[in-house]
Amino acid sequence: MLIDGLSFHIRLEDLRSCFSPLPFSAGHMPYQLEIRHQLEPFFDEPRLWDFLSGGVAFREIAWLAPWWRHLGRGNRAFLVVVRNSSKHICGLLPLYQRPNGSGRVLAMMGDGEACTDYASVLSRPEEAEQVGEAIGKYLTEIASDSLNGWDTIEIDGIVEGDVGMAAVARGLKAGQATLHTVSRMRTWFKPSDENWQEHLKHYSKTTRRRMRRTVEKIGPGKKFEECVAKTESDVDEYLGALIDMHQRRWESVGKPGSYANPDFRNFIFEAAKSFLNQDRLHLNLLRHEGRNLAAELNLIGENRIMYCYSAGFDIEAAELEPGRLANVATLQELYRSNLAGIDFMRGDETYKSRLATSSRRVLRMRATAPNLIPRLRHAAWCTGFEVKQWMRKKTGKSPLETFDLGLSVDAGSASVSSSV
Repeated sequence: MLIDGLSFHIRLEDLRSCFSPLPFSAGHMPYQLEIRHQLEPFFDEPRLWDFLSGGVAFREIAWLAPWWRHLGRGNRAFLVVVRNSSKHICGLLPLYQRPNGSGRVLAMMGDGEACTDYASVLSRPEEAEQVGEAIGKYLTEIASDSLNGWDTIEIDGIVEGDVGMAAVARGLKAGQATLHTVSRMRTWFKPSDENWQEHLKHYSKTTRRRMRRTVEKIGPGKKFEECVAKTESDVDEYLGALIDMHQRRWESVGKPGSYANPDFRNFIFEAAKSFLNQDRLHLNLLRHEGRNLAAELNLIGENRIMYCYSAGFDIEAAELEPGRLANVATLQELYRSNLAGIDFMRGDETYKSRLATSSRRVLRMRATAPNLIPRLRHAAWCTGFEVKQWMRKKTGKSPLETFDLGLSVDAGSASVSSSV
């Protein structure tokens, strides 16, 4: 393959030697950093990328490559590549450049309507802080570059406590970039207990009784049939049913729904099949007397965490409590597959706080380059932000929380009571 004038053979060792890095030093640890605008060598040989992803499903090629093909069209890849002193790749930051009339804007791959959580630097955990800070400083150094310069960086989906992204923020600030970070919602997590019976102990006696009765109703020959996708044709059928139920629910209240965009639907079908082919998809469909009742799309990371990405249920069957049925069925899978935990992801739905035991804020970071024009634009943007904050207060809404991301290096989690 010939890309940017370089010959790429799809082997891991070639990914380690095919670039012409620019020297850069962060503290006592020397790094070489560069920007690449072609992603195919990494997509075609995903082992290195996925190794650095830390096992998080939404940082892997199986998620980001379909996103790029279907939702990233028209944008310019802006992949920050970090090499250590041995010239081996030790870090990646998968950004892209949006076509924008108000300056050069960089964003994280997977953002937008995909609502990708856990956006972060890709590196080994023990190197995340040094690699992240090197990336932040490097980005400010090239901000005025004619080819790779930027005015604004917008990264959504950072989870509070992310060491790598906190380090990127510190590196950006060290290079005199201006940062603004807010939070609108939280992610919700529940680690696995020793077994299902131990899991039930987190709930009140009444809730435990209801959950046991629900389990008894799901399965072959029982009131509710559970179908789990095993083939790509199953994905087409079950995911299609999920989307149909999801869309009908939102359209009933006059909203377009998450799957209104055909490109988004194509993306999610391709991503689901990628995870299926790696045996890391749990897509289940519950039926009652042959009628589709509820469906959930869950992705399993190499970290053995199940991520609950999307769900749909029949709005005309509320008396059967399809949402509760789907939640219990998914929790059962957590223990059948001996997974490490379940992540309900971002959102303020009541069931998430009821089922989870901890939560973390989801952050959106905006960085402004240390140059005059971007700073003037940022000042105008801040004025607009403060007006919106004032309007939220006047209309009875809580203003958005603001943070210093560079200081967000602790766990950043809050306990949640699940005894309901």
